[in-house]
This record gives sequence, structure tokens and C-alpha cells, in this order.
Amino acid sequence: MSRAARLCLCAGVYRIYCFQKLAVTVEGVDFLDPALAGEPEVRERGVRLELRGLTESAEAGSVYASRAAWLTRGVCRFDLLESRPNAADRMHWHPEMSDGEPGDRVFDPDLAADPIGWLTRVLNDVAPLLRRAGLDPAEHAADIAAMADCSGEITEAASRLLAEARKPWPEVERDHRGLAEINL
Repeated sequence: MSRAARLCLCAGVYRIYCFQKLAVTVEGVDFLDPALAGEPEVRERGVRLELRGLTESAEAGSVYASRAAWLTRGVCRFDLLESRPNAADRMHWHPEMSDGEPGDRVFDPDLAADPIGWLTRVLNDVAPLLRRAGLDPAEHAADIAAMADCSGEITEAASRLLAEARKPWPEVERDHRGLAEINL
């Protein structure tokens, strides 16, 4: 693991890779796409990664005190989703997000053909993503370098989750939004 990155693997569903001012979240998702309601194969299942900001509390406390830290909403999102196991038909990314809501889906044939290779290339240089989100890459230079160093660990986690998501799909219970609890 890169010394510049602080890694927190949270139990089951959500993995968070924390750097100084940025973080990457990796989670399994399973939902019914409301945009496809009434059509066959509305279920989407797979892995979601988000590039997010990270803020730590300025309150110092004692040397024993834990520091509060929180994630901001996503800057961009990568969805490795499928309508059935191994279909690779719904893999896309959202280069822009506003208040946590994703912008348009961008389908890239290279992403569907090699999702882990594509993600590795993107995570090796997130400066263009930060610029697109209106953030100054110079203010995040240490995080950009640390994320590149850690990209293999992040994509390894995404690869493991995608392999689990591609196993035969179980029946699930959904909340009012169509989301299912998923424990990959």
C-alpha cells in the first residue's frame, strides 16, 4: 500500500480510499433503473466508484483525540453495471456531478471492453477529472500522485467486487427507490 494513502476497508459494502483532500469510494450496487421502467432487464448490478473530496476537522483536541473527517459528494462517478451477469452492457461514467446527482451517462467502448484497465488508466492521472469539476489540480498534487500509486489497490477491489456481482444474481428485497442492500 502506498504510504501517501490512508486505506480504510469498511465491512462488506463500502470501501473508502482516503488521501489528504480526496477519496475514492468503491461499492457494490443493485437497483432497478427508473429510466427503463416497464422494459425488460431494468435491473442493474455491479460496482460504483466515485472520486470525492475529503475534509478533516480543524479541531485539534489532545494527542489522543480522533479527528473528524467526512466525504463530500462525488466529483465524478464510474459505474461498472450490467443488465445480467457478464453482459458489460451498462458500463458508463459520469464526468460531471452536481450536488451528488450524476450528469449524463457517457458510454465508452473501451470501458466496457476492459473496465479494470480503463479505470487504472483514469486513476493514474485524475488531474483532468479535477479540472473538469472546477478544481485546481495543483492544490491536489500530492493526492494525484498518491492515487496513482494506489490505483492498483483500488482497481483490485473493484475487480473483486465485479467478479462477485457477476455470479448468479440472487433475489433481493428493494427499498422504495428500487435499491437493494448488497453485500459483495
